[in-house]
Amino acid sequence: MLSQEEKAKQETSFRKLHHLEICLKEKVQSHETTKIEDFHLVHRAICDLDFDEIDTSLVLWGKKLQLPLVAAAMTGGHPDVRKINENVAIAAQKYGFAMGVGSQRAALEKNMPYITESFEVVRQLAPDVLLIANLGAAQFGKKWNYREEQIEKAINLIKAQAIAIHVNPGQEVIQIEGDTYFQGFWQRLNGIAEKIKVPIILKEVGSGFSREDAQKVENSPLSGIDIGGLGGTSWIGVETLRLEKETSSLNYEMGNLFWDWGIPTAISLVETRSVTNKTLIATGGIRNGMQAAKMIALGADIAGMALPFLEAAAQGLEELDILVKKFQKELKITMFLTGCKNLEELRSIPVVVSGYSKDWMEQRGIDLSMPWRKKI
Repeated sequence: MLSQEEKAKQETSFRKLHHLEICLKEKVQSHETTKIEDFHLVHRAICDLDFDEIDTSLVLWGKKLQLPLVAAAMTGGHPDVRKINENVAIAAQKYGFAMGVGSQRAALEKNMPYITESFEVVRQLAPDVLLIANLGAAQFGKKWNYREEQIEKAINLIKAQAIAIHVNPGQEVIQIEGDTYFQGFWQRLNGIAEKIKVPIILKEVGSGFSREDAQKVENSPLSGIDIGGLGGTSWIGVETLRLEKETSSLNYEMGNLFWDWGIPTAISLVETRSVTNKTLIATGGIRNGMQAAKMIALGADIAGMALPFLEAAAQGLEELDILVKKFQKELKITMFLTGCKNLEELRSIPVVVSGYSKDWMEQRGIDLSMPWRKKI
């Protein structure tokens, strides 16, 4: 008879597949927005630029990217997701953006070729792409006790240039099989970070980061944050939809109550950048190049999208081409209309704050002029 731990390992792969099926078929968005609509870029009528010479490139962790874009973590741990990984990897290699893979826990725990190959194919098809590995913070708590060995295995599996440790207490506490024993992970991760050869970042999955938690990262050996704010896919919502046939369950009720829990992405970015100079990835409800431009103007190093990539990749390479070309054009037009010839200039332009976000910043004592947007 299988132990509870062995059963959990067996279920991980199929749970990842179920997550993707729900994201592709159901309405998984937060009912709240990212609040990016509260942040306004100032139009520049005197435009002294050549549109074709606008530079959207950057260097992140020593790797040159042509676009400030990450295809954020979506897939992992089941052979049926291999084609999606393949399509995104091909597009990333073609257009020069970064890519994060989904949780690699299933690959580490089961070590089956049909699982590991769904990850390995990414590096095979994208030899020049900045790849971000992925493991869960709960697995570094006292229950699972992940250590340096597991991080190195995840990195080596895809030859990653960085690794994200996802912190998802909201999702886990609603998930019927959720790991809610996070105790000890932060201390263990800090002890491991200096021994790892690539940058380690913390990644939220839809509830965002506060200024208080960003300050902890600033004072740690970690390299940055993927803020994963409220306004995009609600992973609390995804777990709730997994329970739709068990509507009488307490977890289903709690999932509906906490569906929109968190800090909106734009506000989370302002909170985090106000206290840290470390790398910030803005994910959570980014749907076009204009929104990405606003996030960069607010201090993000790079923006990320997950659901749009998942939906496009499920349809094929042609849809991915359209998605990336649109993003690039939208970003460049926004830069053109604000007088920015590169991303560094985009981080220096005026930004006007209004509405809910202005109220939030005033109550939290965050300077509305945002002098820290351009990192020192």
